[in-house]
Amino acid sequence: MKEFLNLIKNSYFVLLFLILESFSVFLIVKNTGKEGIFINSANYFAGSIHEKIRNISAYFSLREENKKLAEANKKLRNYISITQTDKPRYSPEIQQYGYFYKSAEVVKNSTDKEHNILTVNKGSKDGINTNSAVVSDNGVVGITAIIGKHFTTVVSLLNTKLEISAKIKRTDFHGIAKWDGKDYRYITLYDIPVYSSLFKGDEVVTGGYSAIFPEGIKIGTVYSFEKDKQNTFYNIKVKLGQDFKKLDFVYIIDCKSKEERRQLEDSTLNLYGF
Repeated sequence: MKEFLNLIKNSYFVLLFLILESFSVFLIVKNTGKEGIFINSANYFAGSIHEKIRNISAYFSLREENKKLAEANKKLRNYISITQTDKPRYSPEIQQYGYFYKSAEVVKNSTDKEHNILTVNKGSKDGINTNSAVVSDNGVVGITAIIGKHFTTVVSLLNTKLEISAKIKRTDFHGIAKWDGKDYRYITLYDIPVYSSLFKGDEVVTGGYSAIFPEGIKIGTVYSFEKDKQNTFYNIKVKLGQDFKKLDFVYIIDCKSKEERRQLEDSTLNLYGF
């Protein structure tokens, strides 16, 4: 009997824990009233708080991750630009004629003016040149204008003075893309002949007729179209691939041979009196 009492005494806290645990389980299973609702609500509230904390933490780390991703994309684009030729990868000719990408962050941007510009945080110290293409992962952004040591201004695609060579990717018909100064989500593609095949949703890309933009960079997709007054060409409304109100990171594309090409074309025009 004495040994039995000692066993109970030594196991007192264990037995008490088991009794309380069983009682708690009973309450959770049976409680379908206000107490259960309160417990569930409390759990949901606590979960929401933890989720918001995680979201806040993710927000502060997202910008740094975007910078790293932009840099990685720049290296990948340079690699593709070099390897997509018939020359060996490290040929001096490739370095001379290839396109090279530099990542940059947009520090100022406008979309509500007739002549919009934006500013990026790269300049002459980073090797940026004038008349270089500026693109994003979603499409064409603009062309570099004035180069400072640390910053560069860019003539936005949303600028009524800027025209770029463009084409319908599916049919290869070329035209000119230009913003009309109205809706920041759309530009107009001109000079596509009415006898060409055209559908809503056709992709519009850079045409390659300029040394500034490489051929095939996305501009947007055909949203609607109508014939001009002479019934000769289409006026095509193009929905831009890049939302200019969500523009953070861009790539500045430098073509090493663009100056040679420009001088050659200008000399030809002067020689033949055009």
